Amino acid sequence: MAWADAVAAGVHAAGSRHLVYVPDNPLSHVLTALGAQFPDIHTTLATREEEAFGIAAGLYLGGAKPTVMLQSSGLGNSLNAITSLLIPYQIPVLIVISMRGDEGEWNAAQGPMGRAIRPILESMGIPHVTADAAETTAETVRLVGHTAFGTRLPGACLLPRRLTVPQKATA
Repeated sequence: MAWADAVAAGVHAAGSRHLVYVPDNPLSHVLTALGAQFPDIHTTLATREEEAFGIAAGLYLGGAKPTVMLQSSGLGNSLNAITSLLIPYQIPVLIVISMRGDEGEWNAAQGPMGRAIRPILESMGIPHVTADAAETTAETVRLVGHTAFGTRLPGACLLPRRLTVPQKATA
């Protein structure tokens, strides 16, 4: 999948060699791409989103440039870790968010959080960019990472369903 290869390339180009993730179907394609193309990126499985950000904070304090990958519905679980740890202590993290609840979503329960992601990120002062196409995703992820690590603030790259879910051909 071109978009997943691009996310992996963007994480690598941003200088991140440590990726913490919470399992998610679309993001599993990124993990496959990382293993195939960038074996120097170490992956760590977290059981909850706030745990992922805690691990990322420890990695940063140890000298790493961490990335956290999670699904948009899980961002709500991590708000306290972000607002009471990452932001006040200026711990930069490249956040890659697989969007749920946007165009083409089959599960109505995902809608409210999907609609709230951008306003939540804005209210926390976290810059965010939506990846528009597989061809530009690597550069988008790289820029978000460079900005985060350069400003010592978290930055988020949103991966919409139109990018991560294969489109069915129309006849």
